[in-house]
Amino acid sequence: MEQSIGIAIKKANNALARDSDHFAKQLGLTGMQISTINFIADHENTQDVFQRDLEHEFNIRKATASSLVTTMVTNDLLIRVPATNDARYKRLLLTPKARQLANKIEAFFEASEQRIQQLLGHDFATTYASLTAISQEFTAQNTPTK
Repeated sequence: MEQSIGIAIKKANNALARDSDHFAKQLGLTGMQISTINFIADHENTQDVFQRDLEHEFNIRKATASSLVTTMVTNDLLIRVPATNDARYKRLLLTPKARQLANKIEAFFEASEQRIQQLLGHDFATTYASLTAISQEFTAQNTPTK
């Protein structure tokens, strides 16, 4: 197979991850940490954000999300606060340190998104829909049933 869409997606993902990691390193963070800060900053005013939301948003396992959150709490980027309706659940909130970085991080992701949209041009909507469908199909296929 000369042209593999799976390999092309993997290469594009690797390039985006490297770009994100490079930017994050300048802030003393990882690519996943800046993605987490950006996600929480985008959602904290409209909804409570929990660890399970990170698992779903980034398609990561529970153990990976737990390790990420623990490291970010240790590094004074996140705090865990009991949920108002059930103290067993802990909301994730940005610390002042993370909040200071949130605008820089958002600007980085917005610039990256603009570059991608410019590269794709009029094919953006179709490409987005196709990649979303691929992600959903392969995620559903590999999700164990209870």
